[in-house]
Amino acid sequence: MKNPEFVLSTILAVGTAFVIAIWVHGDALTKVKLAIAYAGLVMLFLFGFLILAGIASGKIDISQLLEEKGSDGTNGGASMGRFQLLIFTFVIGLSFFYVVLCKCDMPQIPTNVLALLGVSATTYGVGKGIQATTQNKDNGGAGGGPAGGGAGGGI
Repeated sequence: MKNPEFVLSTILAVGTAFVIAIWVHGDALTKVKLAIAYAGLVMLFLFGFLILAGIASGKIDISQLLEEKGSDGTNGGASMGRFQLLIFTFVIGLSFFYVVLCKCDMPQIPTNVLALLGVSATTYGVGKGIQATTQNKDNGGAGGGPAGGGAGGGI
């Protein structure tokens, strides 16, 4: 078995959810719905915990998470586009999590929030496109190969 932690987490989540659902008052359909909801919640928690444990133990390397590649292929400095996308995603995600906790209801997502996330992702994508174009020009033209063919060819 390649990932025993994954299997153990799934079994633990489903088992915990059904044990919790036994003590919930109501009819059988309500108990099943709540058991499925609890199982999803516990699985999400356990998968997040597994990721954090992997980062803490060194199995998952995040040392180059926000770095860009330099024009010569080495690691460059920090990427503002990646950082902005990461921060926007966490701020908006935590804001919605807070709203759900306070109101115990799923909020409607305003189009302005989706537009901000789209602008942030587009900024990162355009930055990567400019970086790729600059690297192609530095490497000798279209595609970077001796024949001059390939993606991102010159005009």
